[in-house]
Amino acid sequence: MNADGRLMVFANDEDNKFWYIFQTSPSATSWYGWECLFGDAINDPVVATNADGRLEVFSRHADNSIWHNSQSAPGADGWIGWAALGGYVTSDPSAALNQDGRLEAFVRGGDNGLWHISQTAPGAAGWSSWASLSGVLGGGATSARNSDGRLEAFVAGSDNSLWVVAQTSPGNW
Repeated sequence: MNADGRLMVFANDEDNKFWYIFQTSPSATSWYGWECLFGDAINDPVVATNADGRLEVFSRHADNSIWHNSQSAPGADGWIGWAALGGYVTSDPSAALNQDGRLEAFVRGGDNGLWHISQTAPGAAGWSSWASLSGVLGGGATSARNSDGRLEAFVAGSDNSLWVVAQTSPGNW
């Protein structure tokens, strides 16, 4: 949901392009037309909300790196522009908001381990370097924040079991 209450839908097509569409007003049954947001995406988009209410979209690019884009303002139709977060990933990303307001993204890296990257400050354009949370994954990650503020990442292990890794305190692994 956009900061202004309108729903937004993001999708990837067979030509590896991202598209989005949004309601004309909150709870409306009418929608604006589809708009292309990006090409060379190889997975469906992952959307998270920044601390200031702007939506942030993450995607695995054709070169197996992670790219992201955010709204120019909360609820806006404008976008800042795509930027690479780098990495060499073999899964779709997952993203969650840390208790301190920084977005954090999770992926399976080329070594099949769990990797993460976070904003340097809430809503910031700058990002940390990729860091390993180790493990041997059989699939991608899903992440969420607990009621106590700690992020947890859930992954399928190479043994086909569900594994979880959690922050020891909000913002700390």
